Amino acid sequence: MGMNIRQIEIFKAIMEGGSVTQAAHNLNIAQPSVSKHLKLLEYDLGFALFERSGNKLIATPEGQALFDQVGRVYTGLGFLQNFAEDLRNNQIGELSLAAMPLISQKWLPGCIAGFISAHRKVSFSLPVRSSKWIATAVAARRVNFGIGLRPAGTSPGIQVIPLMRLPFVCVMPPNHPLTEHSAIQLDMIQGHGLIALHSFDGQPLIFETLAKDFQSRERRKIETFAANVACEMVKLGAGVALVDALTARDNLDENLTFRPFLPDTAMDICIMTAVHWPLTRIARSLIAEMTERAQATERELASIIEA
Repeated sequence: MGMNIRQIEIFKAIMEGGSVTQAAHNLNIAQPSVSKHLKLLEYDLGFALFERSGNKLIATPEGQALFDQVGRVYTGLGFLQNFAEDLRNNQIGELSLAAMPLISQKWLPGCIAGFISAHRKVSFSLPVRSSKWIATAVAARRVNFGIGLRPAGTSPGIQVIPLMRLPFVCVMPPNHPLTEHSAIQLDMIQGHGLIALHSFDGQPLIFETLAKDFQSRERRKIETFAANVACEMVKLGAGVALVDALTARDNLDENLTFRPFLPDTAMDICIMTAVHWPLTRIARSLIAEMTERAQATERELASIIEA
């Protein structure tokens, strides 16, 4: 029969206390119990740990060598306990989050910066990819979770959680004739040079078919896959564009304004997680913070659009 944790605990207490009596006092147990465990430990080990000199115990060289190893074990247990506490308090771990470009420009960095400043032992990876790539990576468990456009149809292997609805608006220069209108419909844009926004990964946006039909009647065709690029082109006088309200808000300055777009059309941004793969505590904590921030962003955008 090998030594057990209780025997090691009592041996350590004797070495630190210098006697069976002090060890019993420190452990709050009876002295005979300490003596019994010590005898059993020496029997199991097959060698003496102490030499008796009257009422004193003097560690043998083997006893001292064992005590040195016990100290290392307890030091390791201390590190293990601290590690477990960090896990419980979401202070340590690794996170891999894949996100679509639109959400990764400003909004997501704001979420992540605040989170990692409060969780300084957490390692973080943020690949920025298309929504289609993200769905595949999440299903294959290459990332903890992803943020992108809601997948069209069924997506085996992933669970979709709504995060944020981003309405489309029409962006234009502040002195543009369309600023006279409180809201913009597609037919109002004819002749003003629509800069068409298309999905980065080929997943069609809700209004793309309408915009395509509209553009066929225009004398020139301008397309981009990035909403912030469309905003920059508008600022430089290349035309007007339909972009999400979040990108419009982030690009507002003296050269850009916007109006609501009708009928109400929006991008549905969602969180994607793998089916049958539980999220870590740290991932769930980050998702909770993102959800709260997304709700605040939706309220802010609604107030700006209605203003």
